[in-house]
Amino acid sequence: MPQVFSYKARNLSGQMVCGKIQSSSPGAVAALLREKDCFAVEIKPARNAVFGRNKILNVKIDIKSMAVFCRLFSAMLDAGAPLLHCLNILALQTENQRLARILREVITGVEEGKSLSDAFRAHQGRLPEIFINMIAAGEVSGTLEQVVARLATHFEKEHRSREKIRSAMTYPLLLAIMMLVSVIGILVFVVPVFSGMFESMGAELPLPTRIVTGLSSALASYWYLIPLSFAVLYLVWQLLSARQSSSIAMNRILLRLPLLGKAARLTITARFTRTLATLLMSGMPLMQSLAVVENVSGNTLVAQEINKVRINVGEGERIAPVLKRSSLFPLMVSHMIAVGEESGRLDSILERLAVYYEEEAERLFAGFSNLIEPVLIAAMGIMVAFVALSTYLPLFGMADIMQAGPGGGM
Repeated sequence: MPQVFSYKARNLSGQMVCGKIQSSSPGAVAALLREKDCFAVEIKPARNAVFGRNKILNVKIDIKSMAVFCRLFSAMLDAGAPLLHCLNILALQTENQRLARILREVITGVEEGKSLSDAFRAHQGRLPEIFINMIAAGEVSGTLEQVVARLATHFEKEHRSREKIRSAMTYPLLLAIMMLVSVIGILVFVVPVFSGMFESMGAELPLPTRIVTGLSSALASYWYLIPLSFAVLYLVWQLLSARQSSSIAMNRILLRLPLLGKAARLTITARFTRTLATLLMSGMPLMQSLAVVENVSGNTLVAQEINKVRINVGEGERIAPVLKRSSLFPLMVSHMIAVGEESGRLDSILERLAVYYEEEAERLFAGFSNLIEPVLIAAMGIMVAFVALSTYLPLFGMADIMQAGPGGGM
């Protein structure tokens, strides 16, 4: 399926040229550039098409579906089943209809004489890039069965890690939603009853009551501004994320936040080490592995840092000193990678680092969840108490007036 790629290339005179090309794969882009007497330096999917047709239609297959598919595919290959027979059975059995549709098209491509990786590469926008590149590496090395097994393990661990983080954050999110719904419910249904009574009595209202009644009136009159505001904020966020400079700036701000910044840094490190370890274990060269990690990072700041690493490693430098100069990754990562480079066990060292940082991220999110729960409960109590007190303050004042009235006439 055609996709827009941005490229950097050098022409015959050595000048750097940049641009965008719509093509089916990075390899096809490189071929088109060679026809124009240009040699590709960097090819990657364009990041600025936010609301394009391709982005809307090419919904990524979720990690859980990829893990189940790879595990079943690995088991069938291990049992000695022919490739097309495996794909046909998996296309029938998979519960994800988008994946089943892709598999049927892949079967057609393989029957027409394409390699398995080329058939999957036609669906690059919907499949994880690490999957396509590792399938290609497995075909070249003749270790497709082992590569698919590693992919299954990779996707299973990534899915497990995401689920633990998601479950840790679910309860605080539910509390926040309940707090918001409770306050809106009181402002919409309870406060107007008292507001009408206060207006009919003509009494001067205390400041907290005026604030609450004003909010209630505004919410009743301009309720449509709430969903509109969320929609505008979402559009602004998408537009800023599409611009590389804005996206990098937002990610830098996120990494500087006290608690969320540390959590984001741990998550980034865990994903980087896990993906790079998986690629190296499959036999993929380091430079190609770094290029894949850059493309699957999903974060413009991370992609920029990994691109610097790849360029420096390409110029003959080791990966550990380059990572040490980066402010994105902890120092332990560069020290451990240096040990791995010296001992020739870089892939196993990266695997251990991934396990460590995944566990650290999970612990941090669990601690954050335990910390924020009482804060949200207290905030909900304070907000409800403020609204209730603001509503009842005028009633107390009127009761005092009524009590003072008969006494004054005596």
